[in-house]
Amino acid sequence: MLLSFIRYFTAVPRIILSNPECSSTDKLVLGVINSLSNNKEYCYACNDYFSKELNVGTKTISNSLSKLKKLGFIHIEYVKNERHIYINPKIVMEENSKVSEKILPDKVEKNYQQKRKDYKKKNNNINNINSKYCEPTIDYDTDGVMLWNGKRCESEKCSKEELKEIEEFINEFK
Repeated sequence: MLLSFIRYFTAVPRIILSNPECSSTDKLVLGVINSLSNNKEYCYACNDYFSKELNVGTKTISNSLSKLKKLGFIHIEYVKNERHIYINPKIVMEENSKVSEKILPDKVEKNYQQKRKDYKKKNNNINNINSKYCEPTIDYDTDGVMLWNGKRCESEKCSKEELKEIEEFINEFK
């Protein structure tokens, strides 16, 4: 059930974690920008939003954004009076390329990949499972559309089967 909550975490790029010039707030601000940029290439949140999310003042957010911009982690553009905050992919990719990863033998890698596939097949209805045992998760996509347990809530016509199911449900209470 943990998998359904992963999308609600804030991921902070490793390059900033070890940077002594950045405060904890700077690191969290970059993490929030990163998670809000998932569906687009940029984040358009205002300082007030960051302030409420991180429980700090708007001046602190402004200072963090200025520092992140000065250090080259982000760049900011204004499009039709909307601020777009971009994470600098070049600096993140350069740092990631320095990380040496352990190369696994082919047999171990294939076994791992097969276990992942099996797990995905077994848990392909994870949202249905979670909705039975957990409180529903309500969130909003970057374009303002409500997300219910991670799925967009957009208007669609009911199928005949769905209409029949609804009618049966309503008739139970008559």
